[in-house]
Amino acid sequence: MRLSFSFSVSAEATGKRDPLNFITEQHVKSALRKEKGDEAQLLIWNINNFTEKGDNMATVVTSVVVDYHLGSETHQTSYIIKLNPCITSALNDLFTNMIFEKEVNFYEKILPDLNHILNNAGQESLRIPELFHSSLEENNELVFLSDLRRKGFVMVDKFKGQDEAHVRLALKELSRLHASSILLQAKAPDTNLTERYPSLNKDWRNCTGEKKERLHQIFSGRYDNAIVILKGCERHTVAAWVERILPNVVDLFQEQFTKIPPFEVICHGDFWNNNMLFRYNEVGDPVEVMIVDHQGSRVASPAIDLVHFLYTGLRGDIRRAKLQDFLGVYYNTFSSVVEAGGMAVPFTLSELKQEFRKRMMYGLLFSLLVIPFQLGKGVEVPSAEEIINENAKENLKAWRQNLKQSLHDNPILNDFFLSTVDDMLEAGVIS
Repeated sequence: MRLSFSFSVSAEATGKRDPLNFITEQHVKSALRKEKGDEAQLLIWNINNFTEKGDNMATVVTSVVVDYHLGSETHQTSYIIKLNPCITSALNDLFTNMIFEKEVNFYEKILPDLNHILNNAGQESLRIPELFHSSLEENNELVFLSDLRRKGFVMVDKFKGQDEAHVRLALKELSRLHASSILLQAKAPDTNLTERYPSLNKDWRNCTGEKKERLHQIFSGRYDNAIVILKGCERHTVAAWVERILPNVVDLFQEQFTKIPPFEVICHGDFWNNNMLFRYNEVGDPVEVMIVDHQGSRVASPAIDLVHFLYTGLRGDIRRAKLQDFLGVYYNTFSSVVEAGGMAVPFTLSELKQEFRKRMMYGLLFSLLVIPFQLGKGVEVPSAEEIINENAKENLKAWRQNLKQSLHDNPILNDFFLSTVDDMLEAGVIS
């Protein structure tokens, strides 16, 4: 039995399909059986939305609360559900079908192998939520994942960013993901990971022709937001630099993904604040992290994940004071896992730092892409579909005007955005 629910966008009003209608009782039953066993009997289920517009760019994220019988007792559980957002067919062709296939393949094929290799080396399994059910029916894709909120996990406030304790936990878990893929590759040296897991090679970074043009159109709309902010902050030289690189921005991204041994690991692909959850002790200290959203998994340099995180997820003063320490935290855990698996560490800390410097352009490009949407909190955030929709240009213009008016009252402006720009200027990444 399904109960009532609410949704922030009226599908009837927009003429689009409502993604929430993809969720059926059979889907819920399948997830329940996977988690609780065949004896669990579904009673009622209710969709419970908890995200805001702008929180999720590529999927619709919601949850279901489930009451069920097991034996003679009634219990309750819940699941996080990711759904095809039913955006335009052009965007759907470019991204949506692919990212659901990638995420399901990560959970069903790659993650079990990574955990097996870690467990054999005496290490704990990766801290990643469980997949309980999925459907890859084209244009109706969905996945049911464990609801980590029930175990006390929450997201860091992106207006505050992560402090040193959070960053250390996140980097240690990221390094375990990377290191486990090194061990996995070593078990079958004659077959590379992208051959063994073809979904790792399905990626927007490989798009060409018309798809590349559409991707550039999406990116251009979002970089225009960064340009508006930079000009509003009297950073005209940097704004001019962004305008100059904009025609080739997709090529710049693709260059950053070039794989050069020994820097080849399974990366998360979207490692920033929105994709990690933390659990705290009784005095409020973070004690455990879970990494979510594995739809961007790919084989690339570990530095791609590092610069992505360190230039979008924490304040500039923390990054400047602790950057070398953070790279050491990552490297120490990475080394210990690789050595526990009986292998020599493939690169030194000094070599990692050099690789980090080479990939800083990626951190800059991504921060310019995503931080403007954090600055826009409280302002109606345009979707990727709206950015390329000719009929929605006025909405985008209004959003940018509101953004300019709110800039100087916004703590993210200096703490995150301008601090990253300043670091990149100092390092010579912006020329």
